[in-house]
Parts: sequence; structure tokens; C-alpha cells
Amino acid sequence: MQVTANRRFARGLSLSLAYTFSKAMGYADSDGDGLAAYRPIRVWNYGKLGFDQTHMFVLNYIWDLPNGSKLMPNQFGRLVLDRWQVSGITTFASGQPSGVGFSTVDAVDLSGGGDGNRIIVTGKAPLDYGDRTFSKWFNTGVFARPLRGDPGNAPKDVFRLPGTTNYDISFFKTIPLAGEKRSLQLRWEMYNAFNHTQFNSVDTTARFDAAGNQVNTRFGEVIGARNPRRMQASLRFRF
Repeated sequence: MQVTANRRFARGLSLSLAYTFSKAMGYADSDGDGLAAYRPIRVWNYGKLGFDQTHMFVLNYIWDLPNGSKLMPNQFGRLVLDRWQVSGITTFASGQPSGVGFSTVDAVDLSGGGDGNRIIVTGKAPLDYGDRTFSKWFNTGVFARPLRGDPGNAPKDVFRLPGTTNYDISFFKTIPLAGEKRSLQLRWEMYNAFNHTQFNSVDTTARFDAAGNQVNTRFGEVIGARNPRRMQASLRFRF
């Protein structure tokens, strides 16, 4: 489902909203991905695709700010407080699906070839929103080491990675020079303007010892983040 709305207001404000509700299912994320040779591909490969995002909300806006010289009607007010514009893009998006893998300390060949093994899932891995923490993004206690010859039962996707909450904001100031044909434009742009931490990856590889104990201390922990706030400024001469 896709919804868009656009509105231009009388006082120099324009808004555009886009919302997508979707579910992307399939066997492979791209043409180069392999499929199971021996296991049923419906069981082994079918699931949410890596680019699936349930919710995607984007708001963009442009606002010509009221002239400040109305409050300070002098040369300083007209030069400094007039002709400002603010614009931005606000994004809220669901996290993408992710599987869970494993390795072993003793490096035992559990499958003997074929399509390999997957981890054993014994319960619900995703945690409720309020229960997720930096050190435990999903329930790490519901995974077990498969026995020799057991292909495992983990599906293609087990939980969702962190979503996105991002604000990009720009300010523009136009300074006319000797009439309307020439002007300077000061631009100040901020990406992730509020410096909100945007987690983007989680340690998804369990590590089991010979007794079946999970020994990776970072398993389920957030291990990466998107860019922090970045800012840039420019001065443009228009003629």
C-alpha cells in the first residue's frame, strides 16, 4: 500500500508526505544468491527478503520563514532577519529482517556436506520494543547447537534489525545584491540533525562449545551504527 499527500499553504509552506506499508517475500534477495540443493527450498529459502521493510514514512517540507524585519523594521532587520528558508526530510522506517548463524569451538563437521546446518530455534527470538537493549537486541536464550546430521530448524529470517529515525534539515539565507538579479545564498545543511543514534547491525553469530554452551559474549549485541550528525555550509553567488 502506498499513500502520498502534498499540500502547499498560502504562507510559504509546502508539505509532502509518503507512506508505504509492504511485505516482500521470496527465495533470494538477488539473482546471484544460491538455493538449497537437497533441502526443500520452500522451507530453507523462502521468507522475508533482506530489503523488506513493513513501514516507511517520509515527510519533506519547505518553509519560507516570515520576514523578521516586521519586528525590527530597520536596515539590520532587513539584512539579517529576512529571506530565510528551512527545508528538511524526516524518515521513519522499520528495520530489515535478519537470520541467525552459528559456529563451533571444536570445528566439528555437523552436516557432512550438502546444504549445511542451521541453528536450532526453540522459542520466540524477537523481543518487544521496550525489552530491547544495546547488549540484547533479541532473545539469545532460544538458540541451540544442532546435533550431528541435524540440518536445524531456523527460518531464513529470525528477527528484525534496528529501524531508522532520521531528520535532515537545511537552512537557506538569501542576501540580495544590487537588485533582484544578483544575490548571495548561505546554505547550512545538517544530516541526522539531532545526532540520534541509528543502530544498523547486530552480532547474529552464535558460537557453541562441545557441550552446546553458547560462548560468544557479543551474540545479540548491537555492533554498528549509521553516520552521526554531519553538517556542511556553502556560500553561493547567483546572477
